[in-house]
Amino acid sequence: MPWGFVKEERYIEVIATDIADLAMMGFGSIKNCINVYNALNKKYAHINFNIIRTKSDLDKIIFRKPDLVFTGIKYVVFNEHEITKNIKDKIWISEYLDNAGINYTGSVKNAIELEFSKDSAKKRVAEFGINTASYFVARPGMYKTTDELPVSFPLFIKPLREGDGKGIGIDSIVYDFESYQNKVQSSYTSFKQSALVEKYLSGREFTVSILGSDFNNEPIAMPIEITFPEKNSYNKILGYETKKENKEMVIAIDNEDIFKSVVSIAKRSFIALGARDYGRIDIIMDENDCPYFLEANLVPGMTQRPNDIESSYFPRACFINNHITYQETVQRIAEIAFNRIERKLIIQ
Repeated sequence: MPWGFVKEERYIEVIATDIADLAMMGFGSIKNCINVYNALNKKYAHINFNIIRTKSDLDKIIFRKPDLVFTGIKYVVFNEHEITKNIKDKIWISEYLDNAGINYTGSVKNAIELEFSKDSAKKRVAEFGINTASYFVARPGMYKTTDELPVSFPLFIKPLREGDGKGIGIDSIVYDFESYQNKVQSSYTSFKQSALVEKYLSGREFTVSILGSDFNNEPIAMPIEITFPEKNSYNKILGYETKKENKEMVIAIDNEDIFKSVVSIAKRSFIALGARDYGRIDIIMDENDCPYFLEANLVPGMTQRPNDIESSYFPRACFINNHITYQETVQRIAEIAFNRIERKLIIQ
C-alpha cells in the first residue's frame, strides 16, 4: 500500500455460502469470497465477511444497512432437504436486497432469472435480433421419432439450468435419435431437470468478460478464445471435467474483425438481458465463422490462483485484455456499483 494511502470510508458486506450447490451457481464458495474480501480490504475501510446459512443471516446484514453487499450467490434455499434448480421457494438475493433498499453488486432478479434458465436467455437475445443456435427444450419421452424433433441433427444437449459445464461431455454431441434419447434421459436422471437441445455449432468458442459502464451507457467487453491442445472435436468439449482439470487454454483474439464481431454480440446480449455491473457472455461460431450467443453467466466465477492468468475466465479475460489484476477487477466491480447509485442520485 502506498505511503499515505487512506482507505475509502465505505461499509461493504461480502456474502458467501458453504452449501456447495448454491455456491456453484455463482462464485459464492467461502474460499472465493475470502479472496474477494481480501481484494476489497485493500481499498475500503469497513469490510465484513458473512457465511449465509439461514434467513436470519441475511436479515442481520440488512439490519446493519451497509453501503454495498458484494454477493456471489444467485439465490438461497433454507427449507428444503434436497436442493435442486427447480425448487420454487428460492430467495433471490438481488430481490431480497432490492426490497430492503440495499445496494449490491450484479444484476437485478429479472436478469438473473433469464440467465438462470438457458432457454429464456436465448429467447430474449433472439428477440433483440442477436444470433443464437436453433434450440428446443426436451424431457424424456417428449419426442417419439426423429421426424418429431424441432431441430435436425447434429445436436448439442446439456442440462437446462446447470453451470460450470456440469452435465456436458462427449455424449453431448448427438447424431442419431437413440443417442439423443439417452442424453436427454441421463440429464433428467442426474439433474432432475429438462435438457436444452441446440443445433450443434462446430466453430471457435469465446467467452467475454463484461464490466458495466460507470457514467456512460457503454459496457466494456474483454473477449478471449477458448482453445484445446487436441484437434479432435471429441477432446474439446468444454464440460465439467475439462474445466476442473484445466485442459483448455485461453488466448487473446488477434484478428481484428473477429474481435469486433465477438465484442459486438457480447455487448448487445448483456444489454438485451438487462444485465448490469458485470457478467460473462459465452459465444460460439459456426463453420463459417459467424458468431452466435451461447449463454450468459451474470455471476461468473471469481476463483483466484497465484498467477492472474490462471484464475477463472472472468478475471483472466480482464487481465489478458487490459492487464487488470484480480484485485483491481474486484475493486472495479464495487466502484461500478457505487457509481451506479451516485449517478441515480444526480439524475434525481
